[in-house]
Amino acid sequence: MKVAFVRSEFDPYGGAELFTQRLIEALTQKGVEVHVFARKWKCESDRTIYLHRIRGPGSPSFLRHAVFVYFVKRELRKHSFDLIQSNERTLSQDVYRAGDGVHARWLDIRCARLGFWRKLSIKLNPFHRYLLWLEKKMFEDGGLKAVIVNSNMVKQEILSRFAISDEKIHIIYNGVDLARFHPRLKAIEGRHLRRQNGVGDNDLLILFVGSGFGRKGVMPLLEAVAKSGGGKRLWIVGKGDVKRYQRRARELGIQEFITFCGPQANTPAFYAAADVFALPTMYDPFPSVILEAMASGLPVITTTHSGAAEIITPGKEGYVVSAPEAVEEIAFYLDRLADRECRSAMGVQARLLAEHFPMEKTVEEILQLYRDEIDKGIPCHG
Repeated sequence: MKVAFVRSEFDPYGGAELFTQRLIEALTQKGVEVHVFARKWKCESDRTIYLHRIRGPGSPSFLRHAVFVYFVKRELRKHSFDLIQSNERTLSQDVYRAGDGVHARWLDIRCARLGFWRKLSIKLNPFHRYLLWLEKKMFEDGGLKAVIVNSNMVKQEILSRFAISDEKIHIIYNGVDLARFHPRLKAIEGRHLRRQNGVGDNDLLILFVGSGFGRKGVMPLLEAVAKSGGGKRLWIVGKGDVKRYQRRARELGIQEFITFCGPQANTPAFYAAADVFALPTMYDPFPSVILEAMASGLPVITTTHSGAAEIITPGKEGYVVSAPEAVEEIAFYLDRLADRECRSAMGVQARLLAEHFPMEKTVEEILQLYRDEIDKGIPCHG
């Protein structure tokens, strides 16, 4: 099988890109010949894939993306593939993985929280208008064979907005490396990292992992920590406007309890050190970090705006709050999880739930979808 993957660029700390990398590694191990078409890709020296660099301007965002869509289509036509999968909104894919969700839905959520002028500037922004046009054209393209979504939430968002058949949309949940993310790491790596950073055995350590602090809910999380009882520490792992949130932590009087750790390659050690995982996200199709946290034996707190909420039984593996701004709810659940027995029992259930989502299962489901589409004999889109 010869498959092309399309993604504009690889961010080593981006969830969608990391998922694509793990998927590609797993497929190559199964003998699939993988070609990657991208502007930037971390693993350029990786000899298990064939990398095709797509040239073009780096800015502005509208021109960068439009030129990429044009040139990747032209480049794909020079080759022959059994199937083309894109993780990017383009006009060249047989299979589209909607790992970024629905842009129209994200804009609705974002605009609902903004004033008139900010909302108007977003609606008139050429880049957003272009993406909305491209998204509609892509989903309603008759040449699109299948769409992979990682939550029912995203499936329903697509069906409610675009003229696309239900049969084309396949829910394939994210997978997690159950050996790499494991509760057994708590005893050594987790304890060492806590001691190294002055976190006591009786401190409740809350962990946040994600890039894009605004969308992922760092602000309400800071406010919830301030409203909850004492003895809590918060580690924030990922990329974002650190100064803005440090300033807010100072205003709330909790700066000494908040640590901005920056992007980290060894995230399993951070999960192992933590007691609770919190991601009060504004919009997330299905954050892989939720599965990583649960696989590490952590109870999780997220929102109804996260696709991962649909697999969580509230009060069993974690808690789902009504909205990212539900600071009182988040603080209430943080206080509940300050009880060691409570969070320990929920952590066990979280691990058991994560074991239903091994990466191997996800890869096999995607590979079977490829086989099914190739067997139909419909010519490749590119």
